[in-house]
Amino acid sequence: MTLTTIKVQAEVRDELARLAADELGGVTLNGALEHLLTEHRKAQILAAYARLEADPRAWADYQGELTEWDATAGDGLAGEA
Repeated sequence: MTLTTIKVQAEVRDELARLAADELGGVTLNGALEHLLTEHRKAQILAAYARLEADPRAWADYQGELTEWDATAGDGLAGEA
């Protein structure tokens, strides 16, 4: 694993350290940043789905595509999940 240094204000570092200690079970600052980045990515994905769902035609197209893909999930064998 390659490490690097980033410059942040002391207040930002301290707030991140408090978050890591108090809300994330004492993870490292790197762990806290990874958690925050993951949560940010999840929020972006959820926002994209919300935009898609807000467009009835696009949402119907998406749902139709899901149905088509669901049909490929089975191999037609009885008793198989």
